[in-house]
Amino acid sequence: MLNAAAELAAHLRPVSSPFAELAAGGGNYVRLDGTWLYAATEKPVPGAADVTLHRRYIAAPRVVRAGHEYVLLDSGWLWGPEARRELCWCEPYVTHITGAHPSLTLAVPAPEFARRGDVVVGMSAPELEAAEMLTASTIAELLGVARSTVNAYHARGQMPPPAVTLNGRLPLWPRPIIDHWMSRHVRRHR
Repeated sequence: MLNAAAELAAHLRPVSSPFAELAAGGGNYVRLDGTWLYAATEKPVPGAADVTLHRRYIAAPRVVRAGHEYVLLDSGWLWGPEARRELCWCEPYVTHITGAHPSLTLAVPAPEFARRGDVVVGMSAPELEAAEMLTASTIAELLGVARSTVNAYHARGQMPPPAVTLNGRLPLWPRPIIDHWMSRHVRRHR
């Protein structure tokens, strides 16, 4: 039987890239043999670093009830539109705790959370900093087209998926991903 960390790592493996250990940034990045690569070019991502479950949720509040420590989670992270794949294992362990924190009422035993702490669940890189990311408007300016054209490319799946979407409605793309796509897109349309 697999240990808890191995079960989580197996669940996070991308279905579309069977040899990749993990995908991130909307599938624009894959982790292979411990190295983060651009999915489109298979070149290493400069400055890429692993993000572990522990690192991602280091600031998650904790509470002690009846002598047991729990990590508090937002219910939207488990079941809402922002459900996070790396937290799917939590469901059998969830306890409802009220009064601990206004918006965080789901609690997972801290020892269970710690057992999976070293599992890589994502990537950080300088190009994924919010100030470095591109909006649809910026991409439209780079292409010399209307923003609606970029929105149409996005809606039809004719451009890379955004690496992140802020507040569920503002897609953002890393510059290197868009630069690569634009170089191929402009050649096709000449």
